[in-house]
Amino acid sequence: MQGYISKNNKKELIYTAVSIVILFICWKLISTIVDREILIPSPEATFAEVIRIAKSPNFTMSLANTLKRAVVGFGFALVTGAGLGMLAGVSKVVYYLLRPLVLVVKAVPTMAMILLALIWLESEKAPILVGFVIIFPVIYENVVQGIRNIDKNLLEMMRIYNLDKLTILKDLYIPSIIPYLKSAMAAAMGLNLKIIIAAEVLSQPKISMGTSFQIEKVNLNTAGVFAWSIVTVILAALLEKGISSFSKQK
Repeated sequence: MQGYISKNNKKELIYTAVSIVILFICWKLISTIVDREILIPSPEATFAEVIRIAKSPNFTMSLANTLKRAVVGFGFALVTGAGLGMLAGVSKVVYYLLRPLVLVVKAVPTMAMILLALIWLESEKAPILVGFVIIFPVIYENVVQGIRNIDKNLLEMMRIYNLDKLTILKDLYIPSIIPYLKSAMAAAMGLNLKIIIAAEVLSQPKISMGTSFQIEKVNLNTAGVFAWSIVTVILAALLEKGISSFSKQK
């Protein structure tokens, strides 16, 4: 079995590597055809910018500040979404009371939410609120779905045996929502990072990844924008991988 899993992992790595190589070849061809660095910078110019950015004095601080906002917003969304999701999954009254709020939060455009956050909060905290608002429905709806998919016969049996609510919660509800919660967490963390950076681009906190994007854009350094995009993709992938690995251990 281990050999089979290892073989599948190798195939996955090979396919991923081939896909990345094809993307870079297409990127190089397009940049050569366009032949204007300000529109489509070459891979060489972009990776030169990645090195420059990584060596800059504010690089580590930019990553740290953005990650801090992403983690704080994600943490609030996780606790609130999981808690309210469990209540809504168990109680139809709570579900229908929260339904308009969740629908509104999902429908509000991200840009509108960023602008409102900038009106309500200072630039350092506004991205956290935006990340929370975008991620909360993802966590909430997955938890509600997990509870709704509980085997009704099993729940009825536990009630027949007069098991207390705490035992039902611990032995039935929580195990049922964990797979849904893990899936939501893995998907939400990468999304959260991108939303936080988008909010930073507009809010312009002192040192952050979003502010760095804006600086490169103002300087018409398209290669720099591409470079920061690569940093963001790598960081998002690491966060998602970290959460997935952490979830598998639980």
